[in-house]
Amino acid sequence: MRTYSWLLLGSAVSLALGGALLLNLVPSFLTVSTYMVTLVLISLAYLIERGVTWAINVGVILGILAILASTLSGAHIVALEEFGTNPRITSLDVLMLLGFYVFPGSYVILWTKEALTRRKLRERKSPSVEGG
Repeated sequence: MRTYSWLLLGSAVSLALGGALLLNLVPSFLTVSTYMVTLVLISLAYLIERGVTWAINVGVILGILAILASTLSGAHIVALEEFGTNPRITSLDVLMLLGFYVFPGSYVILWTKEALTRRKLRERKSPSVEGG
């Protein structure tokens, strides 16, 4: 469970830092939204550490949504095209990649891997039904 928490916290820190760098450069509702998402991620990490298993599944949904939202965001695509043009843009792009792709993608991959492992274990434990 700790890995899930760390991945959520990694994403939260990346988003919080990116939000701070974008302060007064983007509409205030985006900044507020960023920090609300950060609080949700930190809360989920806390719940996961406390053993609340549904929080892991919510994290998967949020991870998928993060990847989709960033991929479909014109502003994010334009920002990635400007990668390397100056230190601020490059820093923001790295934080975006971490917060919207690396941490959420790793989370979803870990969840999928564990779900497949659990499924295989269940299949081994349950007797096979042979018709005949």
